[in-house]
Amino acid sequence: MEFDKNILLNFEDVVNTYNSRWHGVKALSRYSYWFPLVASPNLAGIIADLMGDGHVQDTPLRMRLDYTSKSTEELNRFGAEVYNIFKIGGKIRKCTTNNYGTMNYGVNCRPLIRILRLLGAPAGAKVLTKFSIPEWILKDKYLFARFVNRLFSCEGSIDLYSKCIEIQMYKSEDLIEDGLNFFTQIKSYLNEYFEIKTTNPFLDNTFNLRRDGIRIRPVRLKIKNKDSLIKFRDFVGIEDSAKGARLKIITENHINKTLILA
Repeated sequence: MEFDKNILLNFEDVVNTYNSRWHGVKALSRYSYWFPLVASPNLAGIIADLMGDGHVQDTPLRMRLDYTSKSTEELNRFGAEVYNIFKIGGKIRKCTTNNYGTMNYGVNCRPLIRILRLLGAPAGAKVLTKFSIPEWILKDKYLFARFVNRLFSCEGSIDLYSKCIEIQMYKSEDLIEDGLNFFTQIKSYLNEYFEIKTTNPFLDNTFNLRRDGIRIRPVRLKIKNKDSLIKFRDFVGIEDSAKGARLKIITENHINKTLILA
């Protein structure tokens, strides 16, 4: 598999984002082995994970990332992806902000957070934040495929009854247009690279109310066409094992029906 190994960031690119060169060099000198940082499917997947089940904090007093899952295996997978590129490890801890039994894989490394933000990872509450698929991911089909694979692994679902793939992500009501644009990027490039047809991004009448009183609504996108479901399975896929198994069921059902009709 080939992909565009273009350089995303050099040492000086990141140094120049600090208030002073002295502070930048001091902060980054121990991580000089990161550079030049090149595009890779691994890196595209990390950005997707942070847009999905991840959370980035980049406030002056707290710069860290967390990736959330009920599965220790999944948390370790994410940790291995980060370590593979940056040689930075994290720790697994129980999530205390909900009662769903989830855990967080947390990484405390200010320079890493700075770089991930430069690469397009959103910070803060994603439902209240504008973000889009980074251009360096969109311009390469293999990077885009990995990004979508991981995003659907985090946020997607497989409907066995309707035989479709759906992804939905919540946005505050004043950022609905941003959410629709994000899903339009996915729709457009799935079609351009793999001829995978989706619905147009859409809303329904449901909403949730956050503790701060802000209303959030799900933006949704579906893949229903049988040929597109098979192409998604073959060219993009879903890494989550349970979802991948359900995708296999609905695509094999489509294939079997086609053989019977033939």
